[in-house]
Amino acid sequence: MLRIKPIMNSSAEDVLSFKTCCSLRVWDQNLEIHVTNTGGEETEVHSYFDLVGKRGTRRVENLMPYGTQRLKPGQTVAFYCYMDEKEWEEAREIVFFDGKGQAYAVKIGSVGRGGREAEWKKAEG
Repeated sequence: MLRIKPIMNSSAEDVLSFKTCCSLRVWDQNLEIHVTNTGGEETEVHSYFDLVGKRGTRRVENLMPYGTQRLKPGQTVAFYCYMDEKEWEEAREIVFFDGKGQAYAVKIGSVGRGGREAEWKKAEG
């Protein structure tokens, strides 16, 4: 089982961002997502999610760290990416996938914004 906590415009963006002398941003990551293994066995989590919104579903694959992450029971991994704020505001949920192909959906309405714990559920199908 996975618990997912999305944090849009997290304070990590300020810590991780680095501005060059020309004011170009090298690390422009405004979405932080904590994924915790709440099960009793080690599991794998892929570094992508599906964003479900008004215009359908879009796979987001620009997460860092990249690749499959192995999580022991109770362990959390923090993923970071850039997310268009308008697209985030229109989104209804995000769906992560474990190494066995099981989907875990989180509603991201007003509860999921600002870093509060989002409700999560094992996705059907």
